[in-house]
Amino acid sequence: MGNPAVVHLIRHEKTDANLKRKYIGWTDEPIDIKEQYFNITINPGVVYGSDLKRCIETAHLYFPQATYLPDRNLRELNFGDFEMKTYEELRNLSLYRRWIDDPKTTTPPNGESYDDFEQRVLRSFFHIVSQNDESTFVVHGGVIRVLLFLFGPVENTFQQIMISHRTIYSLQWPDYSELKEGKRCKLLSEEPIMAKENL
Repeated sequence: MGNPAVVHLIRHEKTDANLKRKYIGWTDEPIDIKEQYFNITINPGVVYGSDLKRCIETAHLYFPQATYLPDRNLRELNFGDFEMKTYEELRNLSLYRRWIDDPKTTTPPNGESYDDFEQRVLRSFFHIVSQNDESTFVVHGGVIRVLLFLFGPVENTFQQIMISHRTIYSLQWPDYSELKEGKRCKLLSEEPIMAKENL
């Protein structure tokens, strides 16, 4: 029997920009939330994630007893001039349409290239998972998309992968060596996070 690896990926709670459907990358907004208690089936002692408020606050909300270890490399893509703008505001720009069609070869003006984004995420991801049989991350939608694009059990384009809030994406490999070699996980499960009622 090998040394299994399990990775849980959770997107932060929504911010005001998320509710307004704006691109929010490095802008440091707090979460916009009324609920305080949630039914969550995992109970990590340590949670890893971005150093931005929305991830830190979500981790404290979901896992109040856990230690949170922030990492700048786990931030969302830097959207540059597209930051805090909506599709409606950008849709007539040809560069924006090229970026939407192929984010791997087009970079937002004054923003971050896909390759740079992927490399910094993977640098911290592999450093963390190499030290743990089971790792829990509270990160951004783009970070989860990168990881599912590379390691999800089914090969999809980056654009095909949609990431929901209040969902635990759990990836499992029968042996860590397979993850280390960059192989896709054998199992991916998606479990909703539900707010508790009548507390």
